[in-house]
Amino acid sequence: MPRSKKTVDDEQDSVRLSAIDEDILTVLLGRELYGLEILDELNPDRPIPLRFSSLYPALNRLELKGLVDWKWGDEMDESGGARRKYYKVTGLGAKTLRSVQEYRMALILRANGGLGGALGA
Repeated sequence: MPRSKKTVDDEQDSVRLSAIDEDILTVLLGRELYGLEILDELNPDRPIPLRFSSLYPALNRLELKGLVDWKWGDEMDESGGARRKYYKVTGLGAKTLRSVQEYRMALILRANGGLGGALGA
């Protein structure tokens, strides 16, 4: 049986996010941040702190999926440190994140019997 051609919607539906991917996209949504800023935003309330050794492979995965993009910052920052790579969410990344968040909210509402079952109550 011949396979049908994939549409853009099919490709978006096939994008899967890990919990780390979802956290990174959430922090980056509407902003451009470099690695340390991303960790500083993620880690204060995170039960298990994320480290650089997990962050950069996740950012690379997200880039390969077309969910994040990056650009180089200025040659030298004001502290004289190395050039920074700034990451931002793409249109596909925002759409994918929104879809996952809508699913999670529907799941929470279903599990709690609708709005009457308050979260954490």
